[in-house]
Amino acid sequence: MNTKFQDGDRGFLELVHENRARILKICRVYAWNREDQDDLYQEILVQIWRSLPSLKEAAHADTWLYRVALNTAITFLRKRAARKAAFTFSFDHVQIRRMADEQQGDRPEDSGQLAALYESIAKLDEVEKALITLFLEDLNYEQMAEVLGISPSHVGVMLHRVKKKLSVLTQEALP
Repeated sequence: MNTKFQDGDRGFLELVHENRARILKICRVYAWNREDQDDLYQEILVQIWRSLPSLKEAAHADTWLYRVALNTAITFLRKRAARKAAFTFSFDHVQIRRMADEQQGDRPEDSGQLAALYESIAKLDEVEKALITLFLEDLNYEQMAEVLGISPSHVGVMLHRVKKKLSVLTQEALP
């Protein structure tokens, strides 16, 4: 079945435009400095382009895009680690703080909370990061399950555990 997104360059650009914020959020979760975020963003775009023929229905484009983006992000991390280019936690902490400072909201109290959240998310494993990213994007359990390849009930259990873990980690990270 051909979808509107499989319509060459125009379909690709429309899909990327509609989901730009989601892709950027995934990049921020999986890459901690601006250069890596840019590299990951480009890699995700390449993978979306390559995978576009496998998109079966336009109605499922968001879920499909999440799956492609998250799989690309996880592969990106594994490649970095394999090349010994992964950062130590202390470096990640500095990068996360810098990123939070660059992206802080208008309210001063947002800066500390945002930094603590990013620091906490950085401590999660790959699947937990993917799950919390999907949760923050307001996907329902069925959509999260489809993206992650698990059952909706397992999403509920995992999400509960990740939220508790994030709560503890965020409290530890706040000054």
